Amino acid sequence: MSTPILKVISEYCNIYVDDINLEKLAVEDMPLYARRIWGYFKVSIPKFNLPATMPIYLMGTPENPKLKEPIFGSTQYVAKQDETQNIILELGESGKGYELFCCRIRTFDDFGNVIMIPTYIAEYDKENGTVTFKASVENPILKGTIFDLDFYTDGYFKEDLTSEEMNILGLCFQIVWQTRFMNDWLSNVSKVEDKSFYEQNRANKIRADNERLQVLKVNLAEAMRAYERNLAYRNKFPISGLI
Repeated sequence: MSTPILKVISEYCNIYVDDINLEKLAVEDMPLYARRIWGYFKVSIPKFNLPATMPIYLMGTPENPKLKEPIFGSTQYVAKQDETQNIILELGESGKGYELFCCRIRTFDDFGNVIMIPTYIAEYDKENGTVTFKASVENPILKGTIFDLDFYTDGYFKEDLTSEEMNILGLCFQIVWQTRFMNDWLSNVSKVEDKSFYEQNRANKIRADNERLQVLKVNLAEAMRAYERNLAYRNKFPISGLI
């Protein structure tokens, strides 16, 4: 058996994510959401380093990898003319076999800001690697319509991870997530103050963030040490020997 990446992320990491934009993205474009959250999770995995053999247990070695990373892709299609009949986009061999697909229409507001609108007029055929944009006389596709397409196939750990192991991966993720916000450029950069704006308690916020991060690291260390003890106990006293 194996453990899907999205299973760990959705059940053990998502509880630490409080980001309105990502929550919205998860609803509107799951492939892109999974791609972005994988970026945080990937750098979290090596933090699970107790016992010392854990990184190899999770990720393997270059000769014998045990972590299959997700596969993702994206492309864009722009309608060349008004269409009242279906448009078939051929993606080729590289476009076959994706598990998740999403299509959004890219538009712009009066200020030039990009607005992404989910649409369900596009259907993906993973066997043939094609995307069909549905059009009719009643619902034509207008010239210049921009379609953003995102694709995702989940990765997995080759090992069948236990709840205890996945919970520790979630704690690792929490540290990466917290560090991400501590390193937010807008929060850390010095700001010009005048009568209309005064930044209060900046030093206190930085101190509180550092203290919180330290607490998270202590929690992770304690969880890994407890796991190491439990693993040693189970190896010495197998469950079958206790029944």
